[in-house]
Amino acid sequence: MTGTFHHRQERLRREAEAELRDRLLPTWQNRVLQRFAVERDNGWYPLLNQFAPHTPANRPDAVLVGPTGVLVVLLRDAEPGWEDSRAAFLWTAELLAGASIGPGELTESAARTVVVHPVDHQGSRGHTGEHLAITEAELDRILGRGDELLTAADALAIARHLDSRTFDLTPIMWNPKRIPQQRGPGQAATAGLFDVRDLRRERVEHALDRPFRDWRIFLDDAQHGAVRRHYSGPARITGPAGTGKSVLALHRLAYLARRSTGPLLFTTHLSNLPKIAEAQFRSLAPHIAPRIEFTHLHAWARKFLEERGRAADVDEPQVEQALEAVWQRTELSAPLRNFRAARGYWKDEIDRVIKGRGIRSLEAYRAVPRKGRGANLPSEFRAHVWQFYCEYERALGERNVSDHNDVLMRALAELERSPLPRQYTAVVVDEVQDLTLIGLRLVHAISGDGPNQLLLVGDGQQQVYAGGWRLSEAGISLQGRGEILRRNYRNRTAIVEQAGELDAVNRFDDLDGGPTVPLRSALPVLRGGRVVEWQGDDQDEALVSALRRLDDGTAAAVLTRTNGAAEHWERVLRAAGFAVRPLDRWDGRESEPIHVGTVHRAKGTEFRSVFLPDEPLLSGGYREEREALHRQRLVALTRARDFLWIGTVVAS
Repeated sequence: MTGTFHHRQERLRREAEAELRDRLLPTWQNRVLQRFAVERDNGWYPLLNQFAPHTPANRPDAVLVGPTGVLVVLLRDAEPGWEDSRAAFLWTAELLAGASIGPGELTESAARTVVVHPVDHQGSRGHTGEHLAITEAELDRILGRGDELLTAADALAIARHLDSRTFDLTPIMWNPKRIPQQRGPGQAATAGLFDVRDLRRERVEHALDRPFRDWRIFLDDAQHGAVRRHYSGPARITGPAGTGKSVLALHRLAYLARRSTGPLLFTTHLSNLPKIAEAQFRSLAPHIAPRIEFTHLHAWARKFLEERGRAADVDEPQVEQALEAVWQRTELSAPLRNFRAARGYWKDEIDRVIKGRGIRSLEAYRAVPRKGRGANLPSEFRAHVWQFYCEYERALGERNVSDHNDVLMRALAELERSPLPRQYTAVVVDEVQDLTLIGLRLVHAISGDGPNQLLLVGDGQQQVYAGGWRLSEAGISLQGRGEILRRNYRNRTAIVEQAGELDAVNRFDDLDGGPTVPLRSALPVLRGGRVVEWQGDDQDEALVSALRRLDDGTAAAVLTRTNGAAEHWERVLRAAGFAVRPLDRWDGRESEPIHVGTVHRAKGTEFRSVFLPDEPLLSGGYREEREALHRQRLVALTRARDFLWIGTVVAS
């Protein structure tokens, strides 16, 4: 059988040699193209530029479509300039726009640029920011390695699409008119019989068959327009949980990176979310990932200040001691305790209202709106709060420490004094509803108001931190630029219905005037799903047993409201023999351990299965606390794609 295989390869090589004879290609290029042609048996469809060997410098010499994606190939004796390498990719990407494959339209993440040199090339090799450089002897690196991105039917469809879009590319060793059109399962014989909703669902279900890490970067056809859209200034993406806001933003980052030269920034208020987003982006577009800076906003501000010689580290134990010392002074805290006994409420008042808004005087504090903070504070009472705040600031000064708000305010002041020497091409802010107003002003100062430079991503129903603001307070105007997503791709129907029963009141202005779309109004694309509502007195045993009964234990999470509850479940699961990974240590890559952590740490994540154990309520007596708990509950419920377990402890 081996001999037969090699005889066939040799026959294909000779046929390719005859087909290429009139091209007058350099000998080494001829050998490379013959190798491409032989790979037809392995599912590769090569197309040659009709101008080769005199291909314009900014065009590919060949394009290959196969199992690992679309290869934009430049056959060059010398290293091409990055402008030519990028131009060749963009030319091909524009041709690929609109190409349909099994799970939907093709995205640019499936394409990459490869420069092939002769075997004796002495220049640099390996990955650059624009392409992979190899020699003729290393073709197995691109033809025999990598994850399968395209099925045989998808590869053929894309190759045909390219052949039909331009006269510049000509098939080598395959005739698009002779290979029968392959139909997907259930595809109607007449295009006019398609139901768009059924077709979308079929494509999504096809995507579900791929590894879970691929599902987490799935983009539906309906979202492609937002990825490629031109915005004349700051823009926003909003919509209920599960509608693909963050994934769309990552695809847009990849799209903009391909068309620019400068750095790009993905940031958010949450410390673990950038790590998860970076892992997703590396699955999406590994070769341009080094161009994107993934960091939470406080870390960006600290690094920026260090580079300017204005270091501002945060010693959290010292900050906590400063607050506690002031709280223990009865003459300062007694009026506050009488109004609201919880110290945490007044800490939030400082963090999210006074310092979070950059308020510098009692007069300004008396007038400021306190959206999402519950009961109104009379003007005369705010003087007590202001005095408490001033003493807190004095306590920080005595300890020579800064809190997180200080870092953001100093970074903003430094940017206003001396802007960045090199502007970011684009800045994406995820979970924008959880930023403070100072944080929002800082990202605006980082990005500016230029076209496509600032994209805000968020949903007021998922706000988990206190307070609120309006974009206009940060000097940001959207003027109708943005998208409201209404289809739920993350959660199966049963889970959407369960989460939709929550009254998650939106106290956020939802990016200034954009209509709020409640989760219950979002259209779930995925059918099925299962919700188990357990009641009993031995929750530890019940949850462990349910975990063991899972058909697929990967991508499972136990989510809690508090750190103490998360620590309890880590101990329980480890004692039961499970491998456990705390969410705050997860970098977004696939793993076998059960993830355990708080709802705050779960923002921006999704799992096949989610377990929500019951835990005592420490508060929730005030309206805004109940609303916050409902929003946190909604976030927790909507992390699950296929299976949701909800515990309720009932005393025996």
